[in-house]
Amino acid sequence: MDLSYDNLPDHLRVCFRYMGIFPEDYEILVSKLVKLWIAEGFIEPVTSKSLEDVAEEYLLNLVERSLILVSKRSSKGKTKMCKIHDLLHELCVGEARKESFFHVTDRSLNGLPKDISTSHVTGKSLYDLPTNFISLRRLSIHPNTETNFVHAESLPTSTVRSVLNFDPMLHLSVEFLNSRLLRVLDVNSFDIPTEILKLVNLRYLACASFPRKFPSSLYKLRNLQILILRCTESSFDLPPEIWRMPQLRHVHLDKVNLLDPPKAGVEEEHCLTILEDLQTLSTVINFRCTEDILRRIPSLKKLGILYADIRVDWSDYYLNNLARLQNLEALKCLFDVPYPPFLQNLTFPTSLKKLTLRGSFLPWKDITIIGSLPNLQVLKLKRNAFSGLVWEPKEEQFLQLTFLLLEENNMKEWKADRIHFPKLQHLILHKCRHLIEVPCGIGDIPTLQKIELYYCSNSLVNSAKNIYEEQCDEGNKVLQVRIVEMPTPEF
Repeated sequence: MDLSYDNLPDHLRVCFRYMGIFPEDYEILVSKLVKLWIAEGFIEPVTSKSLEDVAEEYLLNLVERSLILVSKRSSKGKTKMCKIHDLLHELCVGEARKESFFHVTDRSLNGLPKDISTSHVTGKSLYDLPTNFISLRRLSIHPNTETNFVHAESLPTSTVRSVLNFDPMLHLSVEFLNSRLLRVLDVNSFDIPTEILKLVNLRYLACASFPRKFPSSLYKLRNLQILILRCTESSFDLPPEIWRMPQLRHVHLDKVNLLDPPKAGVEEEHCLTILEDLQTLSTVINFRCTEDILRRIPSLKKLGILYADIRVDWSDYYLNNLARLQNLEALKCLFDVPYPPFLQNLTFPTSLKKLTLRGSFLPWKDITIIGSLPNLQVLKLKRNAFSGLVWEPKEEQFLQLTFLLLEENNMKEWKADRIHFPKLQHLILHKCRHLIEVPCGIGDIPTLQKIELYYCSNSLVNSAKNIYEEQCDEGNKVLQVRIVEMPTPEF
């Protein structure tokens, strides 16, 4: 057995052992892992720290002990994706099997404790069940290409508390989940009839696709903390009752419209539900930042919004209220159609550390509003976020910026120098086919570690190579330059 595992404190041992619930060689999204740890109740509360912060400290501890491998880092330098070595994965699965911590199976439900996959428990109490039935607390369903069976009718035990399905071919019906004790449900596809409301202890619900309407009585899942929904068909509306769920911590939506909360009457003001724990809300279509909505989410740290409708009056979206979110650290604002400039009258919260814009076609002169943000570390200007042939940054701006992404715009000239981005570490240029060159002064930024170019013009590529060569000649061994050139067309 690995000595690092032997020396783990109990709380880290549980979290590490849980890693075996993922398939072998699986790239684990850290944000998902953290949410699962929290939903499973593995994170011990610490005064003045959020559960998410404590969970990230657990993860860092495991990385420092070489039990977890970092496979990808985020733009802020944190671990974004991780995995564990095959031998350690076997260790986790073996320890879990011995202690009945979780069980791994495939779509046929093979590999479960003896008699579980063949017995029928309807009408029996827990005291009448075999011990191995009661031990089935967590179930992980891994892909198996050798099994033709693609539909699980039911899970014959009412004791299961967590189900994670990693098999993209397996569709689970609600009859499969007959446990009122269920706390974690992570599936690829799922029908969501009103029967799901019986899962009153559910804390984590993630579903990759589903064709049916979500029940309006969603709010009855009073213990739900994490909600992740992705709709593969046309978008649909999530009922406004979600605003009555005070335990929510993270809400991730894709092609799902989040309706405004019902307007409170004078008599209801005193009993307005405040989602004090909600930290993530993304991505909301045509989100209206009204005072009534923002005061319900005072602790929000991450907000993603997508504007897909053209409105005559831009003020209908109340973006000027964003400054009310005084804890907001990350904002993603996407546009499917061009809108009138909106930054002139907009004040961002000073707490903002990460900003992503796409499709807004803003003039470069408006970027000074962004550059003045005192805590901004990451700026991603994706496809046509800004428009114009020349960008000339001003001094005394972007003082904390460490990561900058420029993607697919019509800029030809970038008049920047080392003084404009004094702490920049990572620069990415993606499909900047009109930009002539990387300003030579960028290479002189003392903190710069990496320049990446993807599918850019030849002149831009050559300028990046020149910067690299100049820095090498000056003894700079830190700077890395990565270039992915446009493929040569075939005739």
